[in-house]
Amino acid sequence: MALTATLLGSCFKKVTTDTTLVVKTLIERESGGDDVAAQEVIAYAYYTGSDDWTVASYEDAVQGIITDSLGVERRTTPDVTAAPFEREGSEHNYVSMPLNQSPVMVVVAVPEVKMYAFTFRTLEAENLPQTFVTLIFHSWKSKEYTEGNKNKGSAWLVFPPAEPLEEEEGDTEGGQTSPSVD
Repeated sequence: MALTATLLGSCFKKVTTDTTLVVKTLIERESGGDDVAAQEVIAYAYYTGSDDWTVASYEDAVQGIITDSLGVERRTTPDVTAAPFEREGSEHNYVSMPLNQSPVMVVVAVPEVKMYAFTFRTLEAENLPQTFVTLIFHSWKSKEYTEGNKNKGSAWLVFPPAEPLEEEEGDTEGGQTSPSVD
């Protein structure tokens, strides 16, 4: 009997929902334009226990600060901080972070367009060592929007810059810039 239990026990793998989240971050600068790799990405995660958390501003996003939805409690030290993820042929726009608890709030900020996004994920896939997601920042949008699929639990809430970005010299006639329009 003991031998049967030992043999059966060795047939089953340990089931885990731990995964390394790999985020590919792209920027679309104009409607219908090409997606280009973000040059700098700041990403981190908090094990929040619920989805009653938010990021109050771009400044908070780049500093790693989240606030509860009532605006009472702030957390300033992420549970996980992303590191660059090397992938052959990539343009330095992948970051990764190991995740081992649910729910988890993942925050991504892109300084070159002064935008940030966050999502809440529940780790459900079993024995999936890496989970790849793509997040596209549409820097031409002037209002908050959702990126991804809400029905599949992969929706990101994305926030535009508080102020319109300055266009580079020569991008507009007469050196004038104008705000982006959806």
